[in-house]
Amino acid sequence: MEENKWLPWTTNMLDDDLVKKVLEVYQIKEYKKGQFVFEQGELSDQIYLLLQGRIEINMVSVDGKKTIFSIHEPRCFFGELIMDHSPRLTSAVCLTNVTAAALDSSLNLGSDYYEKKLYQALFYSTSRKLKIQIQQLSDQVFEEAEERIEKLLLALCKNFGKEESGQVQVDLPLTHQMIADLTGCSRPTVSQIISDLAKKDKLSMERNKIIFKKHP
Repeated sequence: MEENKWLPWTTNMLDDDLVKKVLEVYQIKEYKKGQFVFEQGELSDQIYLLLQGRIEINMVSVDGKKTIFSIHEPRCFFGELIMDHSPRLTSAVCLTNVTAAALDSSLNLGSDYYEKKLYQALFYSTSRKLKIQIQQLSDQVFEEAEERIEKLLLALCKNFGKEESGQVQVDLPLTHQMIADLTGCSRPTVSQIISDLAKKDKLSMERNKIIFKKHP
């Protein structure tokens, strides 16, 4: 199976130098687990740099169905799509307690050098997320549910897995519902497919942990 290069779970996209400069200029905000940093439909002119915690970017349809577009770990931007001053298309909800820097749309850092670095980092971040969305759309159109789920779990293993005693463990707060929201499947479908993968002795899921029986 082809690896999912554009994994919708991002981390550590900025260097120390740029993070330090942003912290000198912009306000730091604290959020509690479950709190929204921003919500779908609201107007805002702020871009956020995640410093601590974990953020989920999602969209909810009029009938209440949720899709997760991405999950971010520290040193990632989120909320970048504000330049046209239209309402936000997505919500950002805290999966843990969160610390983030709130940047205004001027992106003023008082230095041409750092502003260039900031624009480059934002361009990279936005481009990468666009590729993630294209990958997700492609997977949902061209692949069956089992392929999408196994591809996501394999990519998480390769990016976050730690090998112990011949097994690869991924310690992430990943539920069947979250996998469903990331892959465009129903939760019962995810549960059935993970059960089938476990019967094939490929993996098992415990609380906040995926265990791959053999290294993919």
